[in-house]
Amino acid sequence: MNKIIKFSKSYKNIIKVKSDFYNNNISNLKSAIKINNLYKKQPLRKYCKNCGSKKIKLFIKNFKIPYKICSSCGHLNGAYQDTNNFAKKIYNQKSGKNYSKNYLNDFNLRVKNIYIPKVKFLKKVIKNKIKLIDLGCGAGHFVKALELQGISAVGYDTSKHLCELGNKKLNKNKIYSIDFNKIYEIIHNNPDINTLSMIGVLEHLTEPHKILDIFKKKKIKYLYMSVPLFSLSTFIENSFPNVFPRQLSGGHTHLYTEKSINYLAKKYNLKIIGEYWFGTDMPDLMRSLINSGNILNKKIYTDELYKKFSKFIDKLQSVLDQNKICSEVHMVFENKNI
Repeated sequence: MNKIIKFSKSYKNIIKVKSDFYNNNISNLKSAIKINNLYKKQPLRKYCKNCGSKKIKLFIKNFKIPYKICSSCGHLNGAYQDTNNFAKKIYNQKSGKNYSKNYLNDFNLRVKNIYIPKVKFLKKVIKNKIKLIDLGCGAGHFVKALELQGISAVGYDTSKHLCELGNKKLNKNKIYSIDFNKIYEIIHNNPDINTLSMIGVLEHLTEPHKILDIFKKKKIKYLYMSVPLFSLSTFIENSFPNVFPRQLSGGHTHLYTEKSINYLAKKYNLKIIGEYWFGTDMPDLMRSLINSGNILNKKIYTDELYKKFSKFIDKLQSVLDQNKICSEVHMVFENKNI
């Protein structure tokens, strides 16, 4: 099977459903700082979360959190451990309420502009019939997109609130709320699947190696996942302390690199058969400019910035995407242990 590699997507179809990052900068920033304050209370990290190496060197301090680069695998590590206690406090049955308004109002638009392209990429890579569970499904956007594309799927998430919202939109019970500690049991309870998806999930797990080890041993054929990357956005966030950080905030206590992902593939004997590189580094820069600076009239400033910058934003972002230094990657792995 030849590897399929895809780059970039247009940001103009996404900005409508990402407006919260522009319009609610202060409240989002306060939430991020609150979680960071909790994170700072955790024990210090002594090893790379990805490869276990002790060769981690101080790099930056972002919103009062020091970050270290691993010399062995290139992974960017937060200075503290993301313990079970930390995870339980930020991922629980009540989490997700802050997102519910946007999810409710923009559900179908999110499915169309964000999640349908993900499903089409997955179908292009996996030619066999797909039977899938989506771990960390949120309000079920990906499950809905899969359904619209004729793929059988169920989803699981720690937020009861988002699951209830999603099932209303799906008009059926296809997504289920679970306790954070039960995440690793889900694969055992779904023996008939051939694909596991984790979109923006691995970076939130306290034990990402545990889920990958279970995937390997259960001999599920395919793994589809996306992770945030150590990219230009990391440097942008570090330069705009009054702007909500999307990459290093909340549960993102560490960031992946191509090298650290390849380490995981080798460790668990997985073959990368699909790659989709794209990011929001340039939109993050534009968002940072809008929400900072000596601005006397924000409307005029925003209009002028859009006028001069928006027509080039996709082209500028594509340079980062093509060089695999963008803020996100989606990958499909084939389990070679079968």
